[in-house]
Amino acid sequence: MPIGWIDFSKDERNKVLNVIHLLDEPGAVDELGIGAIRDAFADYFFPGTSTVQTRAKYFLIVPYVLFEAGNGKYGSDINTILRRIDSEERNCRDILIKTSNDGVIGSLVPRSWVLRTPSNIYWNGIKRIGIFKEDLSVKEYIHQSIIQRNLKQTKAYGNRDKDAEENEKDDVDAGDITSIQFWSLGDTYHSDWRDNLSIELLPGEAAFLRTQIITTQRNSLFAFILKNNIELDKYSSFGALTEDIKESVDEELRYMMELANDFNNLVSIITTRYNLIVSGGNNEYAQENWELYSKDLKRRSEVDLKAIFHKLDIRNLKLKTFLIRVQDAIRDDDIEAVDNLIVKREIALKGPKRAKTNRVGEFKSQNWIGIDRLDYRYTPAKRIIRDIMNAEVV
Repeated sequence: MPIGWIDFSKDERNKVLNVIHLLDEPGAVDELGIGAIRDAFADYFFPGTSTVQTRAKYFLIVPYVLFEAGNGKYGSDINTILRRIDSEERNCRDILIKTSNDGVIGSLVPRSWVLRTPSNIYWNGIKRIGIFKEDLSVKEYIHQSIIQRNLKQTKAYGNRDKDAEENEKDDVDAGDITSIQFWSLGDTYHSDWRDNLSIELLPGEAAFLRTQIITTQRNSLFAFILKNNIELDKYSSFGALTEDIKESVDEELRYMMELANDFNNLVSIITTRYNLIVSGGNNEYAQENWELYSKDLKRRSEVDLKAIFHKLDIRNLKLKTFLIRVQDAIRDDDIEAVDNLIVKREIALKGPKRAKTNRVGEFKSQNWIGIDRLDYRYTPAKRIIRDIMNAEVV
């Protein structure tokens, strides 16, 4: 198994950017640390997606650029190649916005460029659906591809000496790196792919993405929707979709959808109480929610939390304890205990100075704070799926 090397400062920078951009997304701010379960459900239903993905085309634009980088088109110095990758992605933006700004990354900053690039946003998804076949970072891949090209060149010249061979083996750890096939692109890549480049998928590209998702993520909701050509425009939410198709999916997926919707109900109770606390009871939307929820509070709170923790491999003991205690308090009709648990949870996460429940009256009472209903990445996945389906019927 080949080993790459890592530039830790670059990796840490990307981790920080990921967090910063997550906090910029509507409804993504997670005041009570519940996001770990939300994200685990999202990974189960829509693997390879993220809330900052915009269009399906980037699942291929990024591989096209990186495929060329790995094949030596951008040179053989790793830092030069990485700069060229960034430049090529920016150039693609410039081409794409000539025909459409819709979902084009960087279209809002036409005179500059983004901190979080397409390759950063889509790389995990590209690996997850099997377009890139190794578990490497972009920089590790470029490093490995440079080694691979050098080894192939040396073999072709037939002048490898024993010392050089030993050094190369140290670099690649084991196996013959020259035999590694990094990419699975079917017949989608062509050297003139930039000609008439559009943010819309070509029919062949759409068919390829559909096949990749169905074959690599066959048990997911993502694959089920594509395999069965489910028309998503008539479903405004994850709950509406899953309620309608629950009798058509397999038993395991149906069970997971039920758990997700039940968990959503419990979270809605918690976030409604949270907003009532922070607003001093004055948030009208929270008041309306609570009036509705309180009519059948115990039923709404019933979710098999232990099953969720097991199925999603949730190991955060404090999060699990918080949810179990809130559920128990609701069963006991002890709303004061629910509120106390919420306040203590936020203070434990943020400290007393930053916790909003400890600063009642400092915020606009009608502004909803944090998560409302959990989407489980249905909205960005819906856009990706729509792109695939629309291209195939052209």
